[in-house]
Amino acid sequence: MFFVLNTIVNNQITSTVDLSVRIILTGLVIVIALVIGLLLRRILVSRLKKNTDLDAWLVQTLGVLVVIPPLILAAIATPVILAWSMANLKDLWYTVTAFLKLDQRTIISFSGNIVGTVLLIALGLGIARTARNLTVRGLETNRIDINMRTLIGRIFFIIVLSVTAFWIFSIWNIPVGLPVATIGVITVALTVAVQDILKDLVAGFYILIEKPFFIGNLISTATYTGRVENVELRATKLRLVSGEEVTIPNSLVFGGIVVNNSYYGERRSSINVTLPQEEFHKDETPERILAALHEIEHVLEKPEPTVIFSNYTEQKITLTVRFWIATEQPTTVTSVMYTLNTVFPLADLAVTEFAGNV
Repeated sequence: MFFVLNTIVNNQITSTVDLSVRIILTGLVIVIALVIGLLLRRILVSRLKKNTDLDAWLVQTLGVLVVIPPLILAAIATPVILAWSMANLKDLWYTVTAFLKLDQRTIISFSGNIVGTVLLIALGLGIARTARNLTVRGLETNRIDINMRTLIGRIFFIIVLSVTAFWIFSIWNIPVGLPVATIGVITVALTVAVQDILKDLVAGFYILIEKPFFIGNLISTATYTGRVENVELRATKLRLVSGEEVTIPNSLVFGGIVVNNSYYGERRSSINVTLPQEEFHKDETPERILAALHEIEHVLEKPEPTVIFSNYTEQKITLTVRFWIATEQPTTVTSVMYTLNTVFPLADLAVTEFAGNV
């Protein structure tokens, strides 16, 4: 009698456990399907908003529709799970393990490796993204160029992911010598194949770090003179004084002579004034020139303008007039020429230094 009651109780407990497991699995399947659907909706909506001009209502409708397929699959799987029993699951488990010839220790070890791999991937991605974001934001206080900050952040991102990958290899007992050797061979091959591009990238790295000029500066290289439009890792873009845009590889900029015409706020110009000998007076003529320069608006008072006796012939005397103007006011030279021509109508005027030859 006791044995019969014990058997009935055990069967009831087994049925209760079996039902509980099926309910838990059913709920888990529904939750997973809902999470997958919501993730797909989020990705789809963000992509459509960013890359298309679709109406907001249409975007949200498509987002709702993408949730439906995972829920349909969950609805199909739910009756199958509810109709299943623990006995069926056990039979399936024993059949699969027998077919694959796996013992319990192997299964436990394999499962632990999978769980550890998933956790390491999630942890590595989280730490890599955090390191990248902290680097980009932290270097902002040092006024480092955004391209430079992004590059350094990506380097930290790749380093963290590389450490994570080698850690995963160690979990699965995969020798790291082969991956390292493969990466080395690929690196050497790429370096030889794209050495010119790498040379430009390294030069761009140093330019962004050292900052010999900034965006908006007027610079002169061996070939071109123009205003800096953008400084990229591979090339520097200039807007020439004639209006064209030119892209110069950074290796040429870094390895050549660059004159930054905008580094200082003022620049010097020189004009030769050639007068007939009878029009020149030793004390009066320089004073008249300086007085005329002081009347011109954009001629700077400091450094002071100067007049130098530079050439003397039988019938003519040449004076060199030097004065300073603001970097962004090159037309002041024209005003000076016009004023000097008004004061000395018989003089020959020639610009010898046009504010940095720009």
